[in-house]
Amino acid sequence: MRLITSKVITSRVQIGRHAVFSRGEDLALLMGRLFVAALFLPSGFHKLMTFSIYLASLKAKGLPFPLVWAVVLVAAEVLGPLALIIGAWPRWTALALVAFTAVTLWLNQRASFVGAVFRPRQNAELYRTLAVMGGLLFYFASGPGAWSWMGGAGRGAKA
Repeated sequence: MRLITSKVITSRVQIGRHAVFSRGEDLALLMGRLFVAALFLPSGFHKLMTFSIYLASLKAKGLPFPLVWAVVLVAAEVLGPLALIIGAWPRWTALALVAFTAVTLWLNQRASFVGAVFRPRQNAELYRTLAVMGGLLFYFASGPGAWSWMGGAGRGAKA
């Protein structure tokens, strides 16, 4: 009888520890989503409020169809962080924000990609942007966690 009791107690401790670790991981995923959204949302909101200025800057860079690019990029920079905050559609959100970040990186750093190899210290912004893209890819792989719009689906909610 005593042996059975110790097994039950051991299994409860296992379940209890797993629940604590799960809550900690879910908190980390929520904080990560909020921090990444804080990178995108203010500048996206600013571009939305000053849309004509942003459109003019894209025209000055010589992009074809600058209005289409401006609409798509502003939509991604405003709607993507909102989806990140609530944890909706994690894979699509992550891919959209990675694509947005890659396009923005290409638009702003076209001339300095060769310089990134020869002057690595002078390209801190390039490496920070690549790190944000890496964080978004981690979000793609891990999912939103239990504290999300998916209602506790946890890391299995990768739709």
